[in-house]
Amino acid sequence: MRIIAAIAAVALSGAAITGTAWAHHGWESYDSTKQQKVTGAIAELKWEQPHAILWVNSGGKKLEVWLSPLQRMVDRGLNKEALSVGKSVTVDAQPHTKNANEWKALAITVDGKNVDLMR
Repeated sequence: MRIIAAIAAVALSGAAITGTAWAHHGWESYDSTKQQKVTGAIAELKWEQPHAILWVNSGGKKLEVWLSPLQRMVDRGLNKEALSVGKSVTVDAQPHTKNANEWKALAITVDGKNVDLMR
């Protein structure tokens, strides 16, 4: 019985690790040769690990902008309260190679403060 419990525990641990790795994508699906500025009003914010996500109303579209890990942003002086709905932001970003409405943020300017997110 102990052997079956041990095998089940190992299998569940492996599934949990695989799920976490699957949920955390890499940055290679963004086009680094097409960096642009995305400017607009924050429509929504998802502040949770592993990355925060902003939805920005820009040019008549609602764009999904993936930010850095939370602790990196906090360490650089960008907290959740600074990214409240309705605020205007400018994001230096790279477009996703397949999803035209998804972007990876390299830096963000909010309230006149520019925060480098990747470098």
